[in-house]
Amino acid sequence: MFCAIRLELELPYASSLKDKRQTLRSLKDRLRRRNVSVVECDNHDFWQRATLELAVAAVSRGAAEEKREEVRRMLLNYEDLAILEWCEEFVKL
Repeated sequence: MFCAIRLELELPYASSLKDKRQTLRSLKDRLRRRNVSVVECDNHDFWQRATLELAVAAVSRGAAEEKREEVRRMLLNYEDLAILEWCEEFVKL
């Protein structure tokens, strides 16, 4: 089972593309330490916007939902960003 998540993020404290990249690099590192694959897929040229796609793999739907909730809690507590949109899909391979 795997969960694909697409996020639209606002980075209200970013005042340049460099600030945005630093924030996203930190976020990606934290996610990868939790075994979550992440890629920036849109809004590359906007300072205060980012679109990320995440992939969470697990042995069961319950485990995937648990990991997804862990990711959601981490993102909600991340002070440098706001989640504007959260789309997810569970896929059984």
